[in-house]
Amino acid sequence: MTHKKTIFTTIGFRGRYFLVVWILLGACSNELRSVDQTMDSAVVAEVGSDKITVANLRKEMKFMENQFRVRDRKSLTPEELLVLKTNALNRIILNTLLVKEAARNNIQLSRDEYESALLEANDGYQEESFHRLLSIERISAEEWENKFKNNLLIKKLINTKANSKVPVGESDSQRYYGDHPEEFQKGEQVRFFHIMVETEAEARDIRRQLKSGKKKFSTLAQEYSLSPEGAKGGDLGYFEAGELPVEFAGIFKLKGNQISEVIHTPRGYHIFKVIDKKAVRKMGFEESSKVIQGRLLHEAQDKVFQEWLVKLKNNADIKINHDVLAQNY
Repeated sequence: MTHKKTIFTTIGFRGRYFLVVWILLGACSNELRSVDQTMDSAVVAEVGSDKITVANLRKEMKFMENQFRVRDRKSLTPEELLVLKTNALNRIILNTLLVKEAARNNIQLSRDEYESALLEANDGYQEESFHRLLSIERISAEEWENKFKNNLLIKKLINTKANSKVPVGESDSQRYYGDHPEEFQKGEQVRFFHIMVETEAEARDIRRQLKSGKKKFSTLAQEYSLSPEGAKGGDLGYFEAGELPVEFAGIFKLKGNQISEVIHTPRGYHIFKVIDKKAVRKMGFEESSKVIQGRLLHEAQDKVFQEWLVKLKNNADIKINHDVLAQNY
């Protein structure tokens, strides 16, 4: 059994950043050396009796590519590809550990819990729009559903085992408010309407209709947009600069009622319209207190969770096949 230090490294991916966490891959791990002949079935890691294959890893890499807006895996350098694979494998190992721990503690997901969470996740989506969105992101409905169920189960486990209530008094909130004034300085806020479609031709046709004034933005959003806010006429609400993905940075320069150019991202083609703007201001304590209490509670609960997770990981039997991990796929 080898023991290595935990290493945190941030590597840039052309504007994206991956946090490499060598917690699970570097500790309590014996290496697997044999490489299966069929690459998809090759075992890249084992967590106890559970085997993680290259096919499993490829699926998780797809989710991470969407998350970090990697448009073409072939454009990554060998070092960047290894970072992507390592992070994907870390995530699978962590999820496998947590799912096994949920089973060991007899924590299960009821049908009502699942259906309620599914209804909330799909809120605003038309069924056809949701499946088209999954198609754009190259994820099957079955893959999405399995990941969704696992995430719900893991969340329930964490709430049961680690998220014990930690009291946060008003004096703690007031002290935090006084010590962090910069966090309560609200920048200019802009309210946007948004339409997202699958093809550039469709987006440009919608923009022509908007510019001609023949149809309202909200009407076209309800008719065409694949985003969940489309059912509400495309109303995204208020955002500050930096709160939206970097591809949308330019829309904060738009004037009131101005329509953006068509913007392309891995998820599709986007059009925005500015509806309202709020000037810079400082939030008062009363307005900020719920946010502060939530933040302090989350920090306390996260500390409990991290300590519990380290114990769980240290007691796990994790084996990594570094030969398979390093291969090109």
